[in-house]
Amino acid sequence: MATPHTPRSQKSQVLPPDTPLGPRHTLQSDYFTGDLELGREAVLTDLRRYLQVPFVSLAKCVGAVPSQQLLEEMRDNLIRSDILTDDGLKWKDFRPAKMSEEMTFKLEAIISGILEQVPNCGVSYLSNPNKMPLSERLNTSLPDGYLVRANNRTSPRMHWFDIAVPFEFKKKQDAKALRDNEHKIIWSLHNIMREDPCRRFAFGITIEDTQLRLWLGNRGFLAVTEPINCFEDIDGVISLFYALGSASTSTSLKGLGWDPTVERIDVGEKTQYKFTVGDEVFTTTRELATYGADSMVGRGTRVYEATDAKGKKVAIKDSWREIDRQSEGEIVENILASCEKKLGAEDFADAKRHFIGVRLWKDVTIDGASDETVNPMAGGEHNDTWKREPINPKPILFERTHLSATAPGDVPDSGKLSAQLGIVRGKDCRIPQRVHARIVFDDVGVAIKDVVSLADNLSCLSGALKALSYLHKAGWIHRDFSVGNVSWVVGDNGGIGKLGDFEYAKEIDTSHDDVRTGTMHFMAIEVERQQYFFRPRGPTPSGRTLRAADLPPPPPFRMNFLHDIESVWWAYTWIFFYHTDTIKANASDSFDVHAQWRQFQLAFPGAICQGSRQNFFTRIQRLQSTCKSILSDRCYNVCNNIPQFAQTLQDSYETAESKYPFLALDDSLREDMHRKAAGYLDDAQQSAGDIKLCPLPKLLEQKRPREEGETSDNAGKRIRHG
Repeated sequence: MATPHTPRSQKSQVLPPDTPLGPRHTLQSDYFTGDLELGREAVLTDLRRYLQVPFVSLAKCVGAVPSQQLLEEMRDNLIRSDILTDDGLKWKDFRPAKMSEEMTFKLEAIISGILEQVPNCGVSYLSNPNKMPLSERLNTSLPDGYLVRANNRTSPRMHWFDIAVPFEFKKKQDAKALRDNEHKIIWSLHNIMREDPCRRFAFGITIEDTQLRLWLGNRGFLAVTEPINCFEDIDGVISLFYALGSASTSTSLKGLGWDPTVERIDVGEKTQYKFTVGDEVFTTTRELATYGADSMVGRGTRVYEATDAKGKKVAIKDSWREIDRQSEGEIVENILASCEKKLGAEDFADAKRHFIGVRLWKDVTIDGASDETVNPMAGGEHNDTWKREPINPKPILFERTHLSATAPGDVPDSGKLSAQLGIVRGKDCRIPQRVHARIVFDDVGVAIKDVVSLADNLSCLSGALKALSYLHKAGWIHRDFSVGNVSWVVGDNGGIGKLGDFEYAKEIDTSHDDVRTGTMHFMAIEVERQQYFFRPRGPTPSGRTLRAADLPPPPPFRMNFLHDIESVWWAYTWIFFYHTDTIKANASDSFDVHAQWRQFQLAFPGAICQGSRQNFFTRIQRLQSTCKSILSDRCYNVCNNIPQFAQTLQDSYETAESKYPFLALDDSLREDMHRKAAGYLDDAQQSAGDIKLCPLPKLLEQKRPREEGETSDNAGKRIRHG
């Protein structure tokens, strides 16, 4: 039986859920508090649905099943072991009427009896664990049982790193029991995937009374089988656990989702990882951005600072891209080829300076095959039993209590993480299939969102705009400009702003239609609306208003260079509305941080197509008044050209769309808009002086109401920089 990394991808006919036009809930503050119910609800809300498949369709993806002869031999062995009866093949001393979470030790004998018959089995079963597994995250959940690495069975305390397959049980199969089991098993699968960079996918099992279901979580989708009766389908149970055991026979346990190309190591008191990319091995030194892995389904992006075999510092990105898309490395290679062809030698050299340097890229291969998310429909026919089932994310009263948890140190908040929102994609009509990819960068920098010096921040943004100008001149658009995709790289000659994350870049003259692509807070208004917003809307020169029937069909909406530059404007504006200067933050005079935060939320609401965001950009006089009244004097003196920048963009849009449905996106408009945008950023940078930035959420946390018993000595501490 094929293992989950080997099947060739096939286009599926099963419709996935529509992409929600809002922020991921696993990027909001509730998810990070350590509250188990809130965390689960965030994960379930993001997922929205799971794929329900026939039992055999998913079971065949686990591992090798026993032959009929071996199955008969296994039954005989289970009878001799007093696990099966010899009269009608029943599980001995284990009847549906006695099923309960407290009696799962009975199931342990059944599962262990099956696994013992698997040669070189690498897992064993533990039921009713009495201690929560150790975790790298705030996680107080405790599965009812789990398969663990066999060599860790005797460990005094299990770690989530060692859990192969989590289990949840219920003695009933009513709606409440079903939902509680679903919530818990989905959280366990989610935690395995977010916790461990060594995991590619994870299986889980739920049993409600007599009904057993197999689950699979990977970066493409969440799937669950239709139930089988585990007291009547004896051969099905034996085959399933034999398959799980056979999937664990390799030392790396790759058949149960572990990644043999990643090795966990201890460096001092810290856990680090060795990633294999092609023929090279890179050892991580610190995390740069791993929040992408908190989304259960998606790219699962993790970025680390690392060193190669000679100690050279690099950055490595591990992610899962859509299977029909080019790798980021290929896209960068094509961009550089276009730049070399269309730019002069001096400009080409400067363009390379402003792009994040790529060292190498490879798709992950395991046993000579591309590491792809499993396709449970491979070799099968689609029928009405394949369907998307909705998930009810609302928590219910748990039958087992969990320990409370509080978040130590800095707790992410909705404002901070809303600047890190992921890609918003258009509808996909198939089961998402993804391929595992890694890319290594020569440049290691700090994302612009984390740069404290305002002058450096603006210099970084200017460098990224410069990169965009070369990209546009070479005939490409970026389509995902954000404060997370621009890095401040410091070298021997000082700092420089560099543009990265070219996964969604494409040539301007490509013929296929665009989908809504970009990072939510920085997406151009027209991209949000998927229509040209600044085209003429008045009567014709003759005074006659055209009827809809008189108008030619509108052209398909496509992103252009003006949309990329508008994203720069949103990033520029975000810097000033998300922060204040540290002098103002530390001052005792009145600074209405809540008023600024409210304006930030109107401008960056965390969901697309919001009227407040469109009005913020288009109503120039109100924008001028808002900047002057809300921002600190020091910041406003630097960024008072925000309204003028917005007006210039709107003028350029109107010029480009003046003869709609024909678009005038010529070189002169591109050069003029880039020149003016660069001028606005340069003027601001020259006025930045020594201003240091303080994120508003940190200030808001300090200004929270004092808790009972809290003294002024231990209430919020002031922000100090330098």
